[in-house]
This record gives sequence, C-alpha cells and structure tokens, in this order.
Amino acid sequence: MHWKALPATTAGVLFLSVPKRQLARAVDRNLVRRIAREAWRGAGVAHRPIAVMVKMRRRPDWFAAAGVRQKRRQLRVELDMLFQHRSLGGAGQ
Repeated sequence: MHWKALPATTAGVLFLSVPKRQLARAVDRNLVRRIAREAWRGAGVAHRPIAVMVKMRRRPDWFAAAGVRQKRRQLRVELDMLFQHRSLGGAGQ
C-alpha cells in the first residue's frame, strides 16, 4: 500500500482506494478499509490538519492463502508502519 499527503484541511481526513481489480471480494475490500480506519485513529494523526490518500496498488502475495485472522494482523502491521512513518513527518510515496 502507498500513501500520499494532500493539501491540509482543518481536521485529519483519510481517503481510501481499494480497487475491485486487486480484491474481487467485497468482504476483503471492506476488511482493508475497516482496518485502515482503525490504524488511522490509533496512530493519533486523525486530529492533525492533514489529508492522506491510501491506495492498494497490488494485492499482497500472502493475502490469498491467509485466513481472516492472519489478514487482519498483517494488514494492521503494514498500515501501522505506514501511519507511523507519516506521523514522524517522513516523505510519502
């Protein structure tokens, strides 16, 4: 997943893009969105004046073979790393 900082707003805004091409099942797309929102709030950047666009560019290699619990854990770890990087002021990709 990649993120991009957008022009600042009055409150933290998270935009998500999980294409049907990457995850055909709506259940999986919704899972990614739900976990991304949890990680966004948990990172503490939701209250800062920033807008971030998170886009899934390709399906992770482990995603198809993983169970629901493993998907949740792996997604949360990856998203936490993305938002931690953002909260430290790193450059986006």
